[in-house]
Amino acid sequence: MKLSQVLSTISLLAGRATSFPANIRSSMGPSSKWMTLPPVGGGFAIQEHGTTATDTHLYVLGGIPPNSSLAAGPIPATNTFMAYSFETNSWQNLTALPQPFNHINAAAVNGKIYVLGGLTGDGVDGIWHSTPNSFVYDITGETWTPLPPLPDGQARGSAAIGISGSTIYLAGGMERLQVGPGGLQSSLDIVSAYDTATGTWTTLPSLPAPRDHVGGAIIGRTFWVVGGRDHGQTNVRNTTWTLDLDAPLEGWKAHAEMPTARGGLAMGVVGDYIATFGGEGNPDPASNGVYNETEVYNIKTDTWYRLPAMLHPRHGTMAASVHGRIYIPGGGIVQGAGPVDTFESFELYP
Repeated sequence: MKLSQVLSTISLLAGRATSFPANIRSSMGPSSKWMTLPPVGGGFAIQEHGTTATDTHLYVLGGIPPNSSLAAGPIPATNTFMAYSFETNSWQNLTALPQPFNHINAAAVNGKIYVLGGLTGDGVDGIWHSTPNSFVYDITGETWTPLPPLPDGQARGSAAIGISGSTIYLAGGMERLQVGPGGLQSSLDIVSAYDTATGTWTTLPSLPAPRDHVGGAIIGRTFWVVGGRDHGQTNVRNTTWTLDLDAPLEGWKAHAEMPTARGGLAMGVVGDYIATFGGEGNPDPASNGVYNETEVYNIKTDTWYRLPAMLHPRHGTMAASVHGRIYIPGGGIVQGAGPVDTFESFELYP
């Protein structure tokens, strides 16, 4: 090859390298690995459930039950409560939730499982309504106890969830969801905090815009809220926002946007990386409205990376981060419905 051809090739490659936005990389990110795990509940399809974890178990709460389809009419919520043991790699059923929930806000704090509202209803009127009802599960005693409900006007499901110390944070969410294509979906910008030690609720500065089916996590003392949607399945967003929990009155700050706008995504954390998975709102007819994207964000460099896609594209699931892995149980394979029992873990190697 002539020198002029070499220089031309180098120039072309340089141009390609700089064609990506400075905060998005298609490669050079951390290595990763997917692993398939035993099906949820031994074969129990579920989506729009809550997911949380302790050091020993992953918990799946509520959701949309098996064989659900928007075409089949009203879809009830479920009171299912299951646990997966990291030691035995097996599932077990636990004491059912006090009431059926879907789009549930769930978190594990100090060895207890908290449910802070969600959506409920039997679907007879074609609408899932928010409920402020909240409960705590004592793992040792295997019992549920009522908690102070969400404050007036703040009941919702499908919020971004973060945990810091003994406090659980909820950002955004939805007040109601009309089941069916094009149904009314009311997104909220409310941010609330529940102190599990004192049993008290406080209100924090609202999100810059409404969000539901949104990713959330707390790293250090920073609350991260990523993606989601605003009043509808196709109104997906790619925003990345943070709130400094030590200076909340400074308000929310914007960061590099997620490469692919998605709602109904799952999100987890490994070290300095936020990882986002799947979601719905995909306009590609071949996708059934579901994304397979795996995109991770380095909080230190404000940079997003595209990593190998999900083994099984899904939406309507939540992830839990524990032992350096991110666990993703269940989810839907068709926009709006299609529950499956798929269960996978994801690992990052920075």
